[in-house]
Amino acid sequence: MDENENKLDIAEKLFEKYGAKPLEINKKNREKFGERRIFFYQDNYYRVGKLLSEEDAEKYMVVSCIDDEKYAEIGMLEDIEAIPFSAGEAEIEKQIRLILGIDQYPENFYQ
Repeated sequence: MDENENKLDIAEKLFEKYGAKPLEINKKNREKFGERRIFFYQDNYYRVGKLLSEEDAEKYMVVSCIDDEKYAEIGMLEDIEAIPFSAGEAEIEKQIRLILGIDQYPENFYQ
């Protein structure tokens, strides 16, 4: 397993650590398009993967989310955050906690 796949596994384990439940939905499209599992947490569906841009696919993992079950069932989630694969496990955990709403983004985060 390469280092980037290992980082995606870490992110999925963090989803579970904080209470997200892995779902066995979207199996057909998961196999067809090589997508990863979808997790359910507080009325939202989440998935991690590689950024689809060929140029940046090896640089960033992307976290996708949707709040509509029918879209989650077919794997149509919206990208909400990119995390560099160069990030260490502690930084990935910090980002996952922010994404899940466990921690709050600092007021000046997007400035």
